[in-house]
Amino acid sequence: MRTEQGTINLIKKLTLVSGLPGYEQDITKILHEELKGISGTYSVDRIGNALWTMENTIRNNQSNLSDIPKILLAAHQDEIGFMVSEILHEGFIRIHNLGGWNPITLPSSPVEITNWQGIKIPGIIGSISPHFLKDRKSDVPEISDLFVDIGAAAKQEVIENFGIRIGDIVTPVTSYSYNEISRCMMSKAFDDRIGTAALVELGLRLSGKTGRENTVILAATVQEEVGARGASVLANYIDADIAIILEGAPADDLPGGPPNPQTCVRGGAHVRIFDPTMIADPGLIDFIRETAGEKGVLIQETVRKGGGTDGKELHLAGRGIPSIVTGVPVRYAHSHNCLICIDDFYQLIDLLEAVCMGFDRKTRDRIAKH
Repeated sequence: MRTEQGTINLIKKLTLVSGLPGYEQDITKILHEELKGISGTYSVDRIGNALWTMENTIRNNQSNLSDIPKILLAAHQDEIGFMVSEILHEGFIRIHNLGGWNPITLPSSPVEITNWQGIKIPGIIGSISPHFLKDRKSDVPEISDLFVDIGAAAKQEVIENFGIRIGDIVTPVTSYSYNEISRCMMSKAFDDRIGTAALVELGLRLSGKTGRENTVILAATVQEEVGARGASVLANYIDADIAIILEGAPADDLPGGPPNPQTCVRGGAHVRIFDPTMIADPGLIDFIRETAGEKGVLIQETVRKGGGTDGKELHLAGRGIPSIVTGVPVRYAHSHNCLICIDDFYQLIDLLEAVCMGFDRKTRDRIAKH
């Protein structure tokens, strides 16, 4: 098991690296490096999903290996960002969003354009100044109205001097900070780099641990933010008895939020019973509740009226996989800067570790019959 400082360093590294939908390779490299010492096999499919398969550690029943339960744990590697969609005559750059943004957070935000040579060019998301909006002071800009300013004076300069072309990716730029008093950290992309960090932490905890009567599949998926595309591919070939999705779950404990928030920072692990794309399996919900109660893990059960995850595709795989979404509460998700508490992260890891150690044939059959 890594030290807490090691975990903090991992989360920092994962959040600050760029990994937009379709461009997750640098995240995959970090995960592969972190998990290269675990006992298991590693593979990457053609769309970019990375899988680590850890076989069961009970060796006293070799006669029935085909009946070993399988757990899939999935977190997506990608973050929201933008792509260069047009280079204007005056040297400004129009962008198209990759994933959902709240446009009110975008004007004056710093970004980085990665050109075709891999060179990163700093820029600022610009919009019309309030000085020129006397009749539209309350207007919220649309992304189509925004642009990136890199200080260029003409389209030719953008192309020839900066090497920028249509299709280049545009990534939010932020700084990372950790507060030892609140045990909260601030950075970008906690949705879903905190889920990928959980895959690493869980893999390290389980590696070499005896007494586990199942195969664990850790899946770092791609392109979730543009329609769960990696999970759709994974669903074509994955074989699992249950699926647990690991997410950076938007927190709702904010001024002006619901009177009874269900996903609170410092409130424990998020456990989602419903969202518009997936209804959690009742038998799996019961197993999660029982496990959390036995281990003293704090969980926050949630019904979501909006949003969706990789669970949308994975619970429909094959003849259907009993599935549930878990996660770490994230304030200000889908913006340049987010906040989480590391204690919620550890509550999630404790829950997942106990689930993996307790999921046996009897539990699998009980969930299947529910």
